[in-house]
Amino acid sequence: MTQLHWMAFRMYLPTLACLLLAFASTWLLTSAEPAALAPPLGDALRWAPYALLGLSVLLGVITSVRLLRWDTGDALICGCGGLLGGERPGRFGTYRTCAACGRRHGVAR
Repeated sequence: MTQLHWMAFRMYLPTLACLLLAFASTWLLTSAEPAALAPPLGDALRWAPYALLGLSVLLGVITSVRLLRWDTGDALICGCGGLLGGERPGRFGTYRTCAACGRRHGVAR
């Protein structure tokens, strides 16, 4: 795998983790009866897999749009070709981190 494949994999990793957690919660809740728990907690646990699935879809769409913008050249790109993240406050001012190489680029104000 190339460096850019690893970049895409790391960007989709929260989506994958949320999706696996949704499937695990589905299997755990079918073996345990949620109605046996207290009524507010049982009702919340019944909707947990759907909420996690919706969150994983949302994370996947956001990542896909970011990668699509990177592919068309509409996003900020590092010298290595990776996608730059959002602005973060740092010790020496704001910076953006490259998703491929991890280098930090200062933001000129």
